[in-house]
Amino acid sequence: MDDRVIDVRTELDEAPLRPFHWMLVGLVLLAILFDGYDVLAPSYVIHYVAGAWHLDSAQSGLLVSAGLVGVMLGALVQGVIADRFGRRPTMIGGLLVSGVFSLLTAVFVDSYSGFLAIRVVTGLGLGVVMPLGTAYINEYLPSQSRFRLASLAAAGFSLGAVGAAVIGVLYTVHHGWQVLFYVGSGAGVVGLAFLAVFPESAEYLAARGRTAEAARLLSRVRPERASAYREGVFAAVRPDAGRSTRSREDWLLPLRPPYLRTTVGLWLSAFLLLFVNYGLSTWTPNLLVERGDSFSLGFGTGAALHSLPFLGGILCGYVADRRLGRRGSLAVWCTVGALATVSVILTHNPFVIVAVTTASGFFLIGSQFMLNNTCAMAYPVQARGTGTGFMLGFGRLGGILGPWIGGAVHGAWGTDATFIVIAVAGALTVATSSVIAPTKEAAASSRAAQAVPA
Repeated sequence: MDDRVIDVRTELDEAPLRPFHWMLVGLVLLAILFDGYDVLAPSYVIHYVAGAWHLDSAQSGLLVSAGLVGVMLGALVQGVIADRFGRRPTMIGGLLVSGVFSLLTAVFVDSYSGFLAIRVVTGLGLGVVMPLGTAYINEYLPSQSRFRLASLAAAGFSLGAVGAAVIGVLYTVHHGWQVLFYVGSGAGVVGLAFLAVFPESAEYLAARGRTAEAARLLSRVRPERASAYREGVFAAVRPDAGRSTRSREDWLLPLRPPYLRTTVGLWLSAFLLLFVNYGLSTWTPNLLVERGDSFSLGFGTGAALHSLPFLGGILCGYVADRRLGRRGSLAVWCTVGALATVSVILTHNPFVIVAVTTASGFFLIGSQFMLNNTCAMAYPVQARGTGTGFMLGFGRLGGILGPWIGGAVHGAWGTDATFIVIAVAGALTVATSSVIAPTKEAAASSRAAQAVPA
């Protein structure tokens, strides 16, 4: 190949880690923080409004699920928008929408129906953040450290959830549940700040023919090759002809061979893991209080549950990078996490409860981080945002059903049954993740899809 021809994917894969990478990890972490915060925030509303609004268990679960309906829709459409118009404007728009409507929730909502309606709209913005942030950071990170650093960026999810738990326990008693959403409105402030500091994806720019902009960003990734980027010719990611036809075909690419098998495995795994994530996040604090544990222990488990998943994701990524591959590491993590979840019903010892709850989050929620990164690199750049959005959009169905089914099971069969159902969902992920194509096979398919015909 001509030395003057610049392959953006190769340049990014082979780049050494630089401060620019760490800045991007920090920005994505900050954005994803608000997604994690919003997971747990509605759980702390249930305690205060269930009686006042005369809600049964299933209706209480909908306080959480309503926002997830919007998140699902936002995740499904964000990929198509981001692959068409860019990662940067889509991310900023999502943060602004979620921030504004979180503020409106705190200021104006005083009824069950009003809460459900405005949470759906808030979710539309939040649905952008996780899938787009995951696709974006995976596009920039070097291949040798991609899974680990992408999991570090996803640590924002855990930090946000812990923050919601801290505010829920310490401040809602004196300031009301509305304080949760005043804090959540900070997403809008971050969105405004991103106008100044959040760069577009270099790979996306090159794919769209905006090579001068791509060259400037690549020069920040690899300054020693700045002159080569200014003077070189960028390899085409896909043919120039038929833009409108390609745009229609790109969003269907995850549903076609050779990607279809992996897509099915990713979708089913995301459904089950998000069922587990939202089911545990919503019901663990309330169920422990109901069965007789203290308020501080019950709601403190919300913080415990989300305190270490980012480390679980990073370690899972390390094991995938170095030892077992992504399918093997996911199988181990989901098995151990399911066992930890079942253990909650076997003890009333507060130290053991905190330990096994922490383990459930470490392994099961940590597995979701690994799954997100696996999805992001399973598809070529023209369908990466769409593929990640499709997976998390479908997966949010599990997130919607987790709180609702958890409440229904609890109402019918009691506390223990809810934990058992959640544990079974985690164990089933071992089977669904086995369908995902191995790393080398997925990489070969992605390169083939990006190749320019002779």
